Amino acid sequence: MNINYIIVPDGVSVNQKGEPLSKPSFVFRQVLDFALTIADERDVIFLAPANDFGSGRSEHEIASDYLLRINPKLCIRYPGINLNEYIDTRGNAIYLKQFIADELKNKAFQLICSNIHSFRAEYCFRKIGFNIAKVHRVKYKINKEENIVKRLWYYKYRPLHIIYELLASGRDFMRFFFLSLRAKTQPPDELWR
Repeated sequence: MNINYIIVPDGVSVNQKGEPLSKPSFVFRQVLDFALTIADERDVIFLAPANDFGSGRSEHEIASDYLLRINPKLCIRYPGINLNEYIDTRGNAIYLKQFIADELKNKAFQLICSNIHSFRAEYCFRKIGFNIAKVHRVKYKINKEENIVKRLWYYKYRPLHIIYELLASGRDFMRFFFLSLRAKTQPPDELWR
């Protein structure tokens, strides 16, 4: 039996000048390395669509290259989108749902994400309509020597990352709460745009 995995992105590395590289961040690499230990070619890995941070290559494209370089037999799927706006965790779920809309009702998924980010990711993906059967919360080691995109600077400071996730979870909870209030007057498909 095959398993459907969803990998939630966790940034890319940057050079000394702060320019994004085609390399997953130290956090994201550990998430991807974990995925490589549990997934095989019978499984399907869905990469949540994400950001390019100005490099022209998105996190999901970089992640796909990384995974396939190590195991070329993996079945990896992701939408071919690159947006000029920042895609947050809720957006990861929305755009992936649009990509696999017809298949969504018939599938259960296992979510793979860095442990601190995983609670909010699970919440967002469930609220958007994904059947999450299991969550793999990947503990990661902080690499102070490696730079990460400026927007995700707090990943290098665990207590700050936890505080950020708590605040962002509160924001996402409020978003979904107000959307549910509006649901009484608008068709459901209009709410998530």
